[in-house]
Amino acid sequence: LVLVGLLPGEAQMGLVQVRIKRHRWHPKLLKSNDALLLSVGWRRYQSVPTFSLEDRGEKRMRFLKYSLEHAHCTMTMFGPMVPPNVGVMAFRSWKKVDHFRIAATGGVLESAPNFNIVKKLKLVGEPYKIFKNTAFIKNMFNSDLEVSKYAHTKIQTVSGIRGEIKKAEGTKGSFRATFEDRILMSDLVLCKCWVKVPPKEFY
Repeated sequence: LVLVGLLPGEAQMGLVQVRIKRHRWHPKLLKSNDALLLSVGWRRYQSVPTFSLEDRGEKRMRFLKYSLEHAHCTMTMFGPMVPPNVGVMAFRSWKKVDHFRIAATGGVLESAPNFNIVKKLKLVGEPYKIFKNTAFIKNMFNSDLEVSKYAHTKIQTVSGIRGEIKKAEGTKGSFRATFEDRILMSDLVLCKCWVKVPPKEFY
C-alpha cells in the first residue's frame, strides 16, 4: 500500500516548463500544439505542449515548430504545478503500436503562472509617397493603433537602407518613416519583430 499526498502548491494549475528530449527510438519528431499524453510524477494526463529554445546571449525563449532531433529543448504545457526535477515521460498514445511508444523523456525545470515565448515575425510594406529621406509606407499595418505600438521600431528596405517608424498617418495603418538615404518607390520595406506565442491551456 502506497499513500501519496499533495503539497498545497501542487493542487494549483499553471504552466510547467520541462527540459525534454525526443527518445532516439521514437520514429517521429514532436510538433508544437499536438496533444501528448504525459506522465509527470504520480499524475497521468493529456496536454498540448509548446516547444521553445533559449537564444544564446539573449534572455528570450524562441518558439519551435518541432522538437529538436538529437538535442534537448524546452516544452511548456498547462497542467498541475509540480516541483523542479520531477521526471516526465511523453506518449502519443497508450495503445499498442508497432514502434517504440515513449516519445520523449525529461525533467521539470520550473512552474509558473506565465512564460514568455516569442516567434520572429517579418512585416512587409511599400512606399506610396517619398520626400528626400522621409517616406510614407502602406500595407504593413491594419490600423493606427498597430502603428503606435511599433513606433520608433527599426525598419529596413530590401536594398539595405535602414530607417525608423515615426508616426501614424490616418487610420488605415499607413505611417511616416525616416531613412538614412532616399528610397525608391520600387523598394519593399521590412520590419523584423518578435511576437508573443501563448501556450494552449488544455488539461
